[in-house]
Amino acid sequence: MASPQQRPSSLSERRGWRAAKYPHCEGQVQNLHPWRDAHLTLCDLEVSRAYHGQHQFHEGLYLCLVLEGRLTLSGVDGARVDLSAGQGGIFRPASTQSAPPTLKSYHPQGRLRCISLHLEGEASQSLQVRRGLANWDALPCARHSSPLSWTPGRWLHQQLDERVRVPDGEGVRGECETPATPACEGDMLEWQGIALQLLGAALKRRAGEAQEMPAFSAAAAPPASPLASPSRPHGACRHLEAVRQRLAAVPHGAHSLEELARLACMSPSGLRHKFRQAFGQSLGSYQRECRMRCAEQALRRGVSIQQVAHQVGYAHACNFATAYRRHFGVSPQVARAGFHRVE
Repeated sequence: MASPQQRPSSLSERRGWRAAKYPHCEGQVQNLHPWRDAHLTLCDLEVSRAYHGQHQFHEGLYLCLVLEGRLTLSGVDGARVDLSAGQGGIFRPASTQSAPPTLKSYHPQGRLRCISLHLEGEASQSLQVRRGLANWDALPCARHSSPLSWTPGRWLHQQLDERVRVPDGEGVRGECETPATPACEGDMLEWQGIALQLLGAALKRRAGEAQEMPAFSAAAAPPASPLASPSRPHGACRHLEAVRQRLAAVPHGAHSLEELARLACMSPSGLRHKFRQAFGQSLGSYQRECRMRCAEQALRRGVSIQQVAHQVGYAHACNFATAYRRHFGVSPQVARAGFHRVE
């Protein structure tokens, strides 16, 4: 992760962005309006102190894609999704609810780069967008006003990652003095296309997964496999899914590459390449993700840090504490105290 000194820190370095400084974080933010009642927000922030936020939604849809860092979204019923780099969240109020539901967010300490799209005023949206929302409402998951997760295609992820990190001076973006100049108009057209791709990918991927249950709930999920999912991401064959399920079910295990390759019916090098291509991260990274999620759930239940360390495969609590801090941005002691304070 790049240090704050390596990032552009002033408006002169990132045109179109504005400096943002809040009690818990600071950095750069850019707000765009690709079309009527559509708000596209880009952020590159350094969160100095973990904090919670919340927002009420009367209608429309909110979606985000985390490009770097971590973000947790949760609904009033306790269902939540924990997002890391390359993962997105989507939230749409259920039409059957009388009171506007609240979307809660948790921002851990560390750098956060993300892009979000908020649609409101559904009557003013285009026919294609309204049809997409109607198709979403026909899904079983639409019965719940709970955040859900989605994963972008590799090409879209790379495109957005590059756009949100582009500084001034690399290309012509942001060089216009007024929005009436052709370059600015072209830039906005490009952002309109990106916003539509973001919306289409979130609706399509989530619908394609056909996952009928609400988002992962800390109270209901079995601690032994915190990342296990009944759905299979696009591009993942059943052999790769078997490997992922093995790592999720036994995150503390000492899995050898040869063992996992036999399970996948592939060569070790083929498994490494295809697993990263299908899931967007390496085998080791995914196992660490599973371990940390399992550890987080154990800390929520009040298990001691020493016991949690052994449960997730660490011989020494200090090594576990280092890994936990590196992953979540806070020590397990601080996280455990915070969970009990909130609950």
